[in-house]
Amino acid sequence: MELYMIQIHFTILHSVKCFWRLAKEQLKPLNGLYKLRKWIEDRGLKRAAVTNAPRANAELCINQVGLADFFDAVILGSDCKHAKSYPDPYLKALEVLNVSKDHTFVFEDSVS
Repeated sequence: MELYMIQIHFTILHSVKCFWRLAKEQLKPLNGLYKLRKWIEDRGLKRAAVTNAPRANAELCINQVGLADFFDAVILGSDCKHAKSYPDPYLKALEVLNVSKDHTFVFEDSVS
């Protein structure tokens, strides 16, 4: 059993290292991202990143695409009672930003 657990830990560590290496090498902003960023900033809109990713992964991705100074808050699913796909992280973002859901729009990076 102990050898099996060591193998699992090694596999997880290897996967994490691969993710970090690939993110640093290959993660690029989508066309139009900086134009959208400027549009949002020009209007003074509040913004939060809401993710189920661990903080280190979220910050790596945000930094890698040049948005380190863009978000007013980064909300993690692990900071809430229920992570996405429950609404809890989005509701926390609304609370932190002090905005109404009636005047909010969301961009997603996955189909879920």
